Amino acid sequence: MDQPSDKPATQPSPHFVAVGQQGQRIISVDGLDWTHQQLGKEGEVYRAVAFGNGRCVAVGTYGGDNIFASSADCITWETGKQNAHYSTYIRGMGFGKETFLALGGDPGAVGDSKPFIMTSADGVKWTEPFHVAGRNILRRFAYGNGQYVAVGDRGRRAASSDGREWKDASDVKAIDTLVDVAFGKGLFVGVGLNGLRMSSEDGLKWSGRLVGEEGEHCNSVTFTGEQFVAVGLGATYFSPDGRTWARKENKDAPLTAVFGGGVYVGANWKGRILHSSDAIEWKQVFKSEHQIEALCFGGTA
Repeated sequence: MDQPSDKPATQPSPHFVAVGQQGQRIISVDGLDWTHQQLGKEGEVYRAVAFGNGRCVAVGTYGGDNIFASSADCITWETGKQNAHYSTYIRGMGFGKETFLALGGDPGAVGDSKPFIMTSADGVKWTEPFHVAGRNILRRFAYGNGQYVAVGDRGRRAASSDGREWKDASDVKAIDTLVDVAFGKGLFVGVGLNGLRMSSEDGLKWSGRLVGEEGEHCNSVTFTGEQFVAVGLGATYFSPDGRTWARKENKDAPLTAVFGGGVYVGANWKGRILHSSDAIEWKQVFKSEHQIEALCFGGTA
């Protein structure tokens, strides 16, 4: 469908939420029917979204500010901003250990991006940026076994028990930059360019490096509760344990994808939301005028 439908405000939980450019927020119960599209100001970009503590929280940037949106029902949003001084920009966010954790840095810096973290319990009130050790931005993380494990620019991988003190993996190579990371069955799994897949128990020692064919860039990895699924351009990789993988060619795959309610939902340029029952065959179910940057699945109840 090409336009959001009009439905009663009460939405069952859990559901999908998609956010993006023009301050866009839109929701779906089943990944097929998208409703309650909301827009912000021109130039607002929500870059990440996550569920936690009974709320859905989105973070992003607008001009020289970081912006935030938090909702208890994914329909009525509390929004706010914090001066980023044109340098401390949020680039990723997730939830773990009862805390929303935002990651970022100065994307325009040369040699030292001054990485930082910010935390919040509700997505409304955030701490000031807390600069952490390291030269490169951390962009995405997964939480498990009492640890935050994050991946970022130029191959950076780091682990933290509290989200403030981070220890970096040693001997990393920029060619092995991990774009996304997921946790399941006691293991962290990271994916990247050209079908790159690696795994770690603690976020510091990584092994099992595998690559696919050139151009099979994996921008998303998710754990379904039964298996890891890495969606790449041209191929999807499946693993029951994060170490052994099966490759299957896919069709019209998205650039980012999530799993929930037994289905996969993804987004691709420009503003296209895609749906799949198997992460192999994808079908467009919604088209927005504005690009979708991130999706999540969860509940606010």
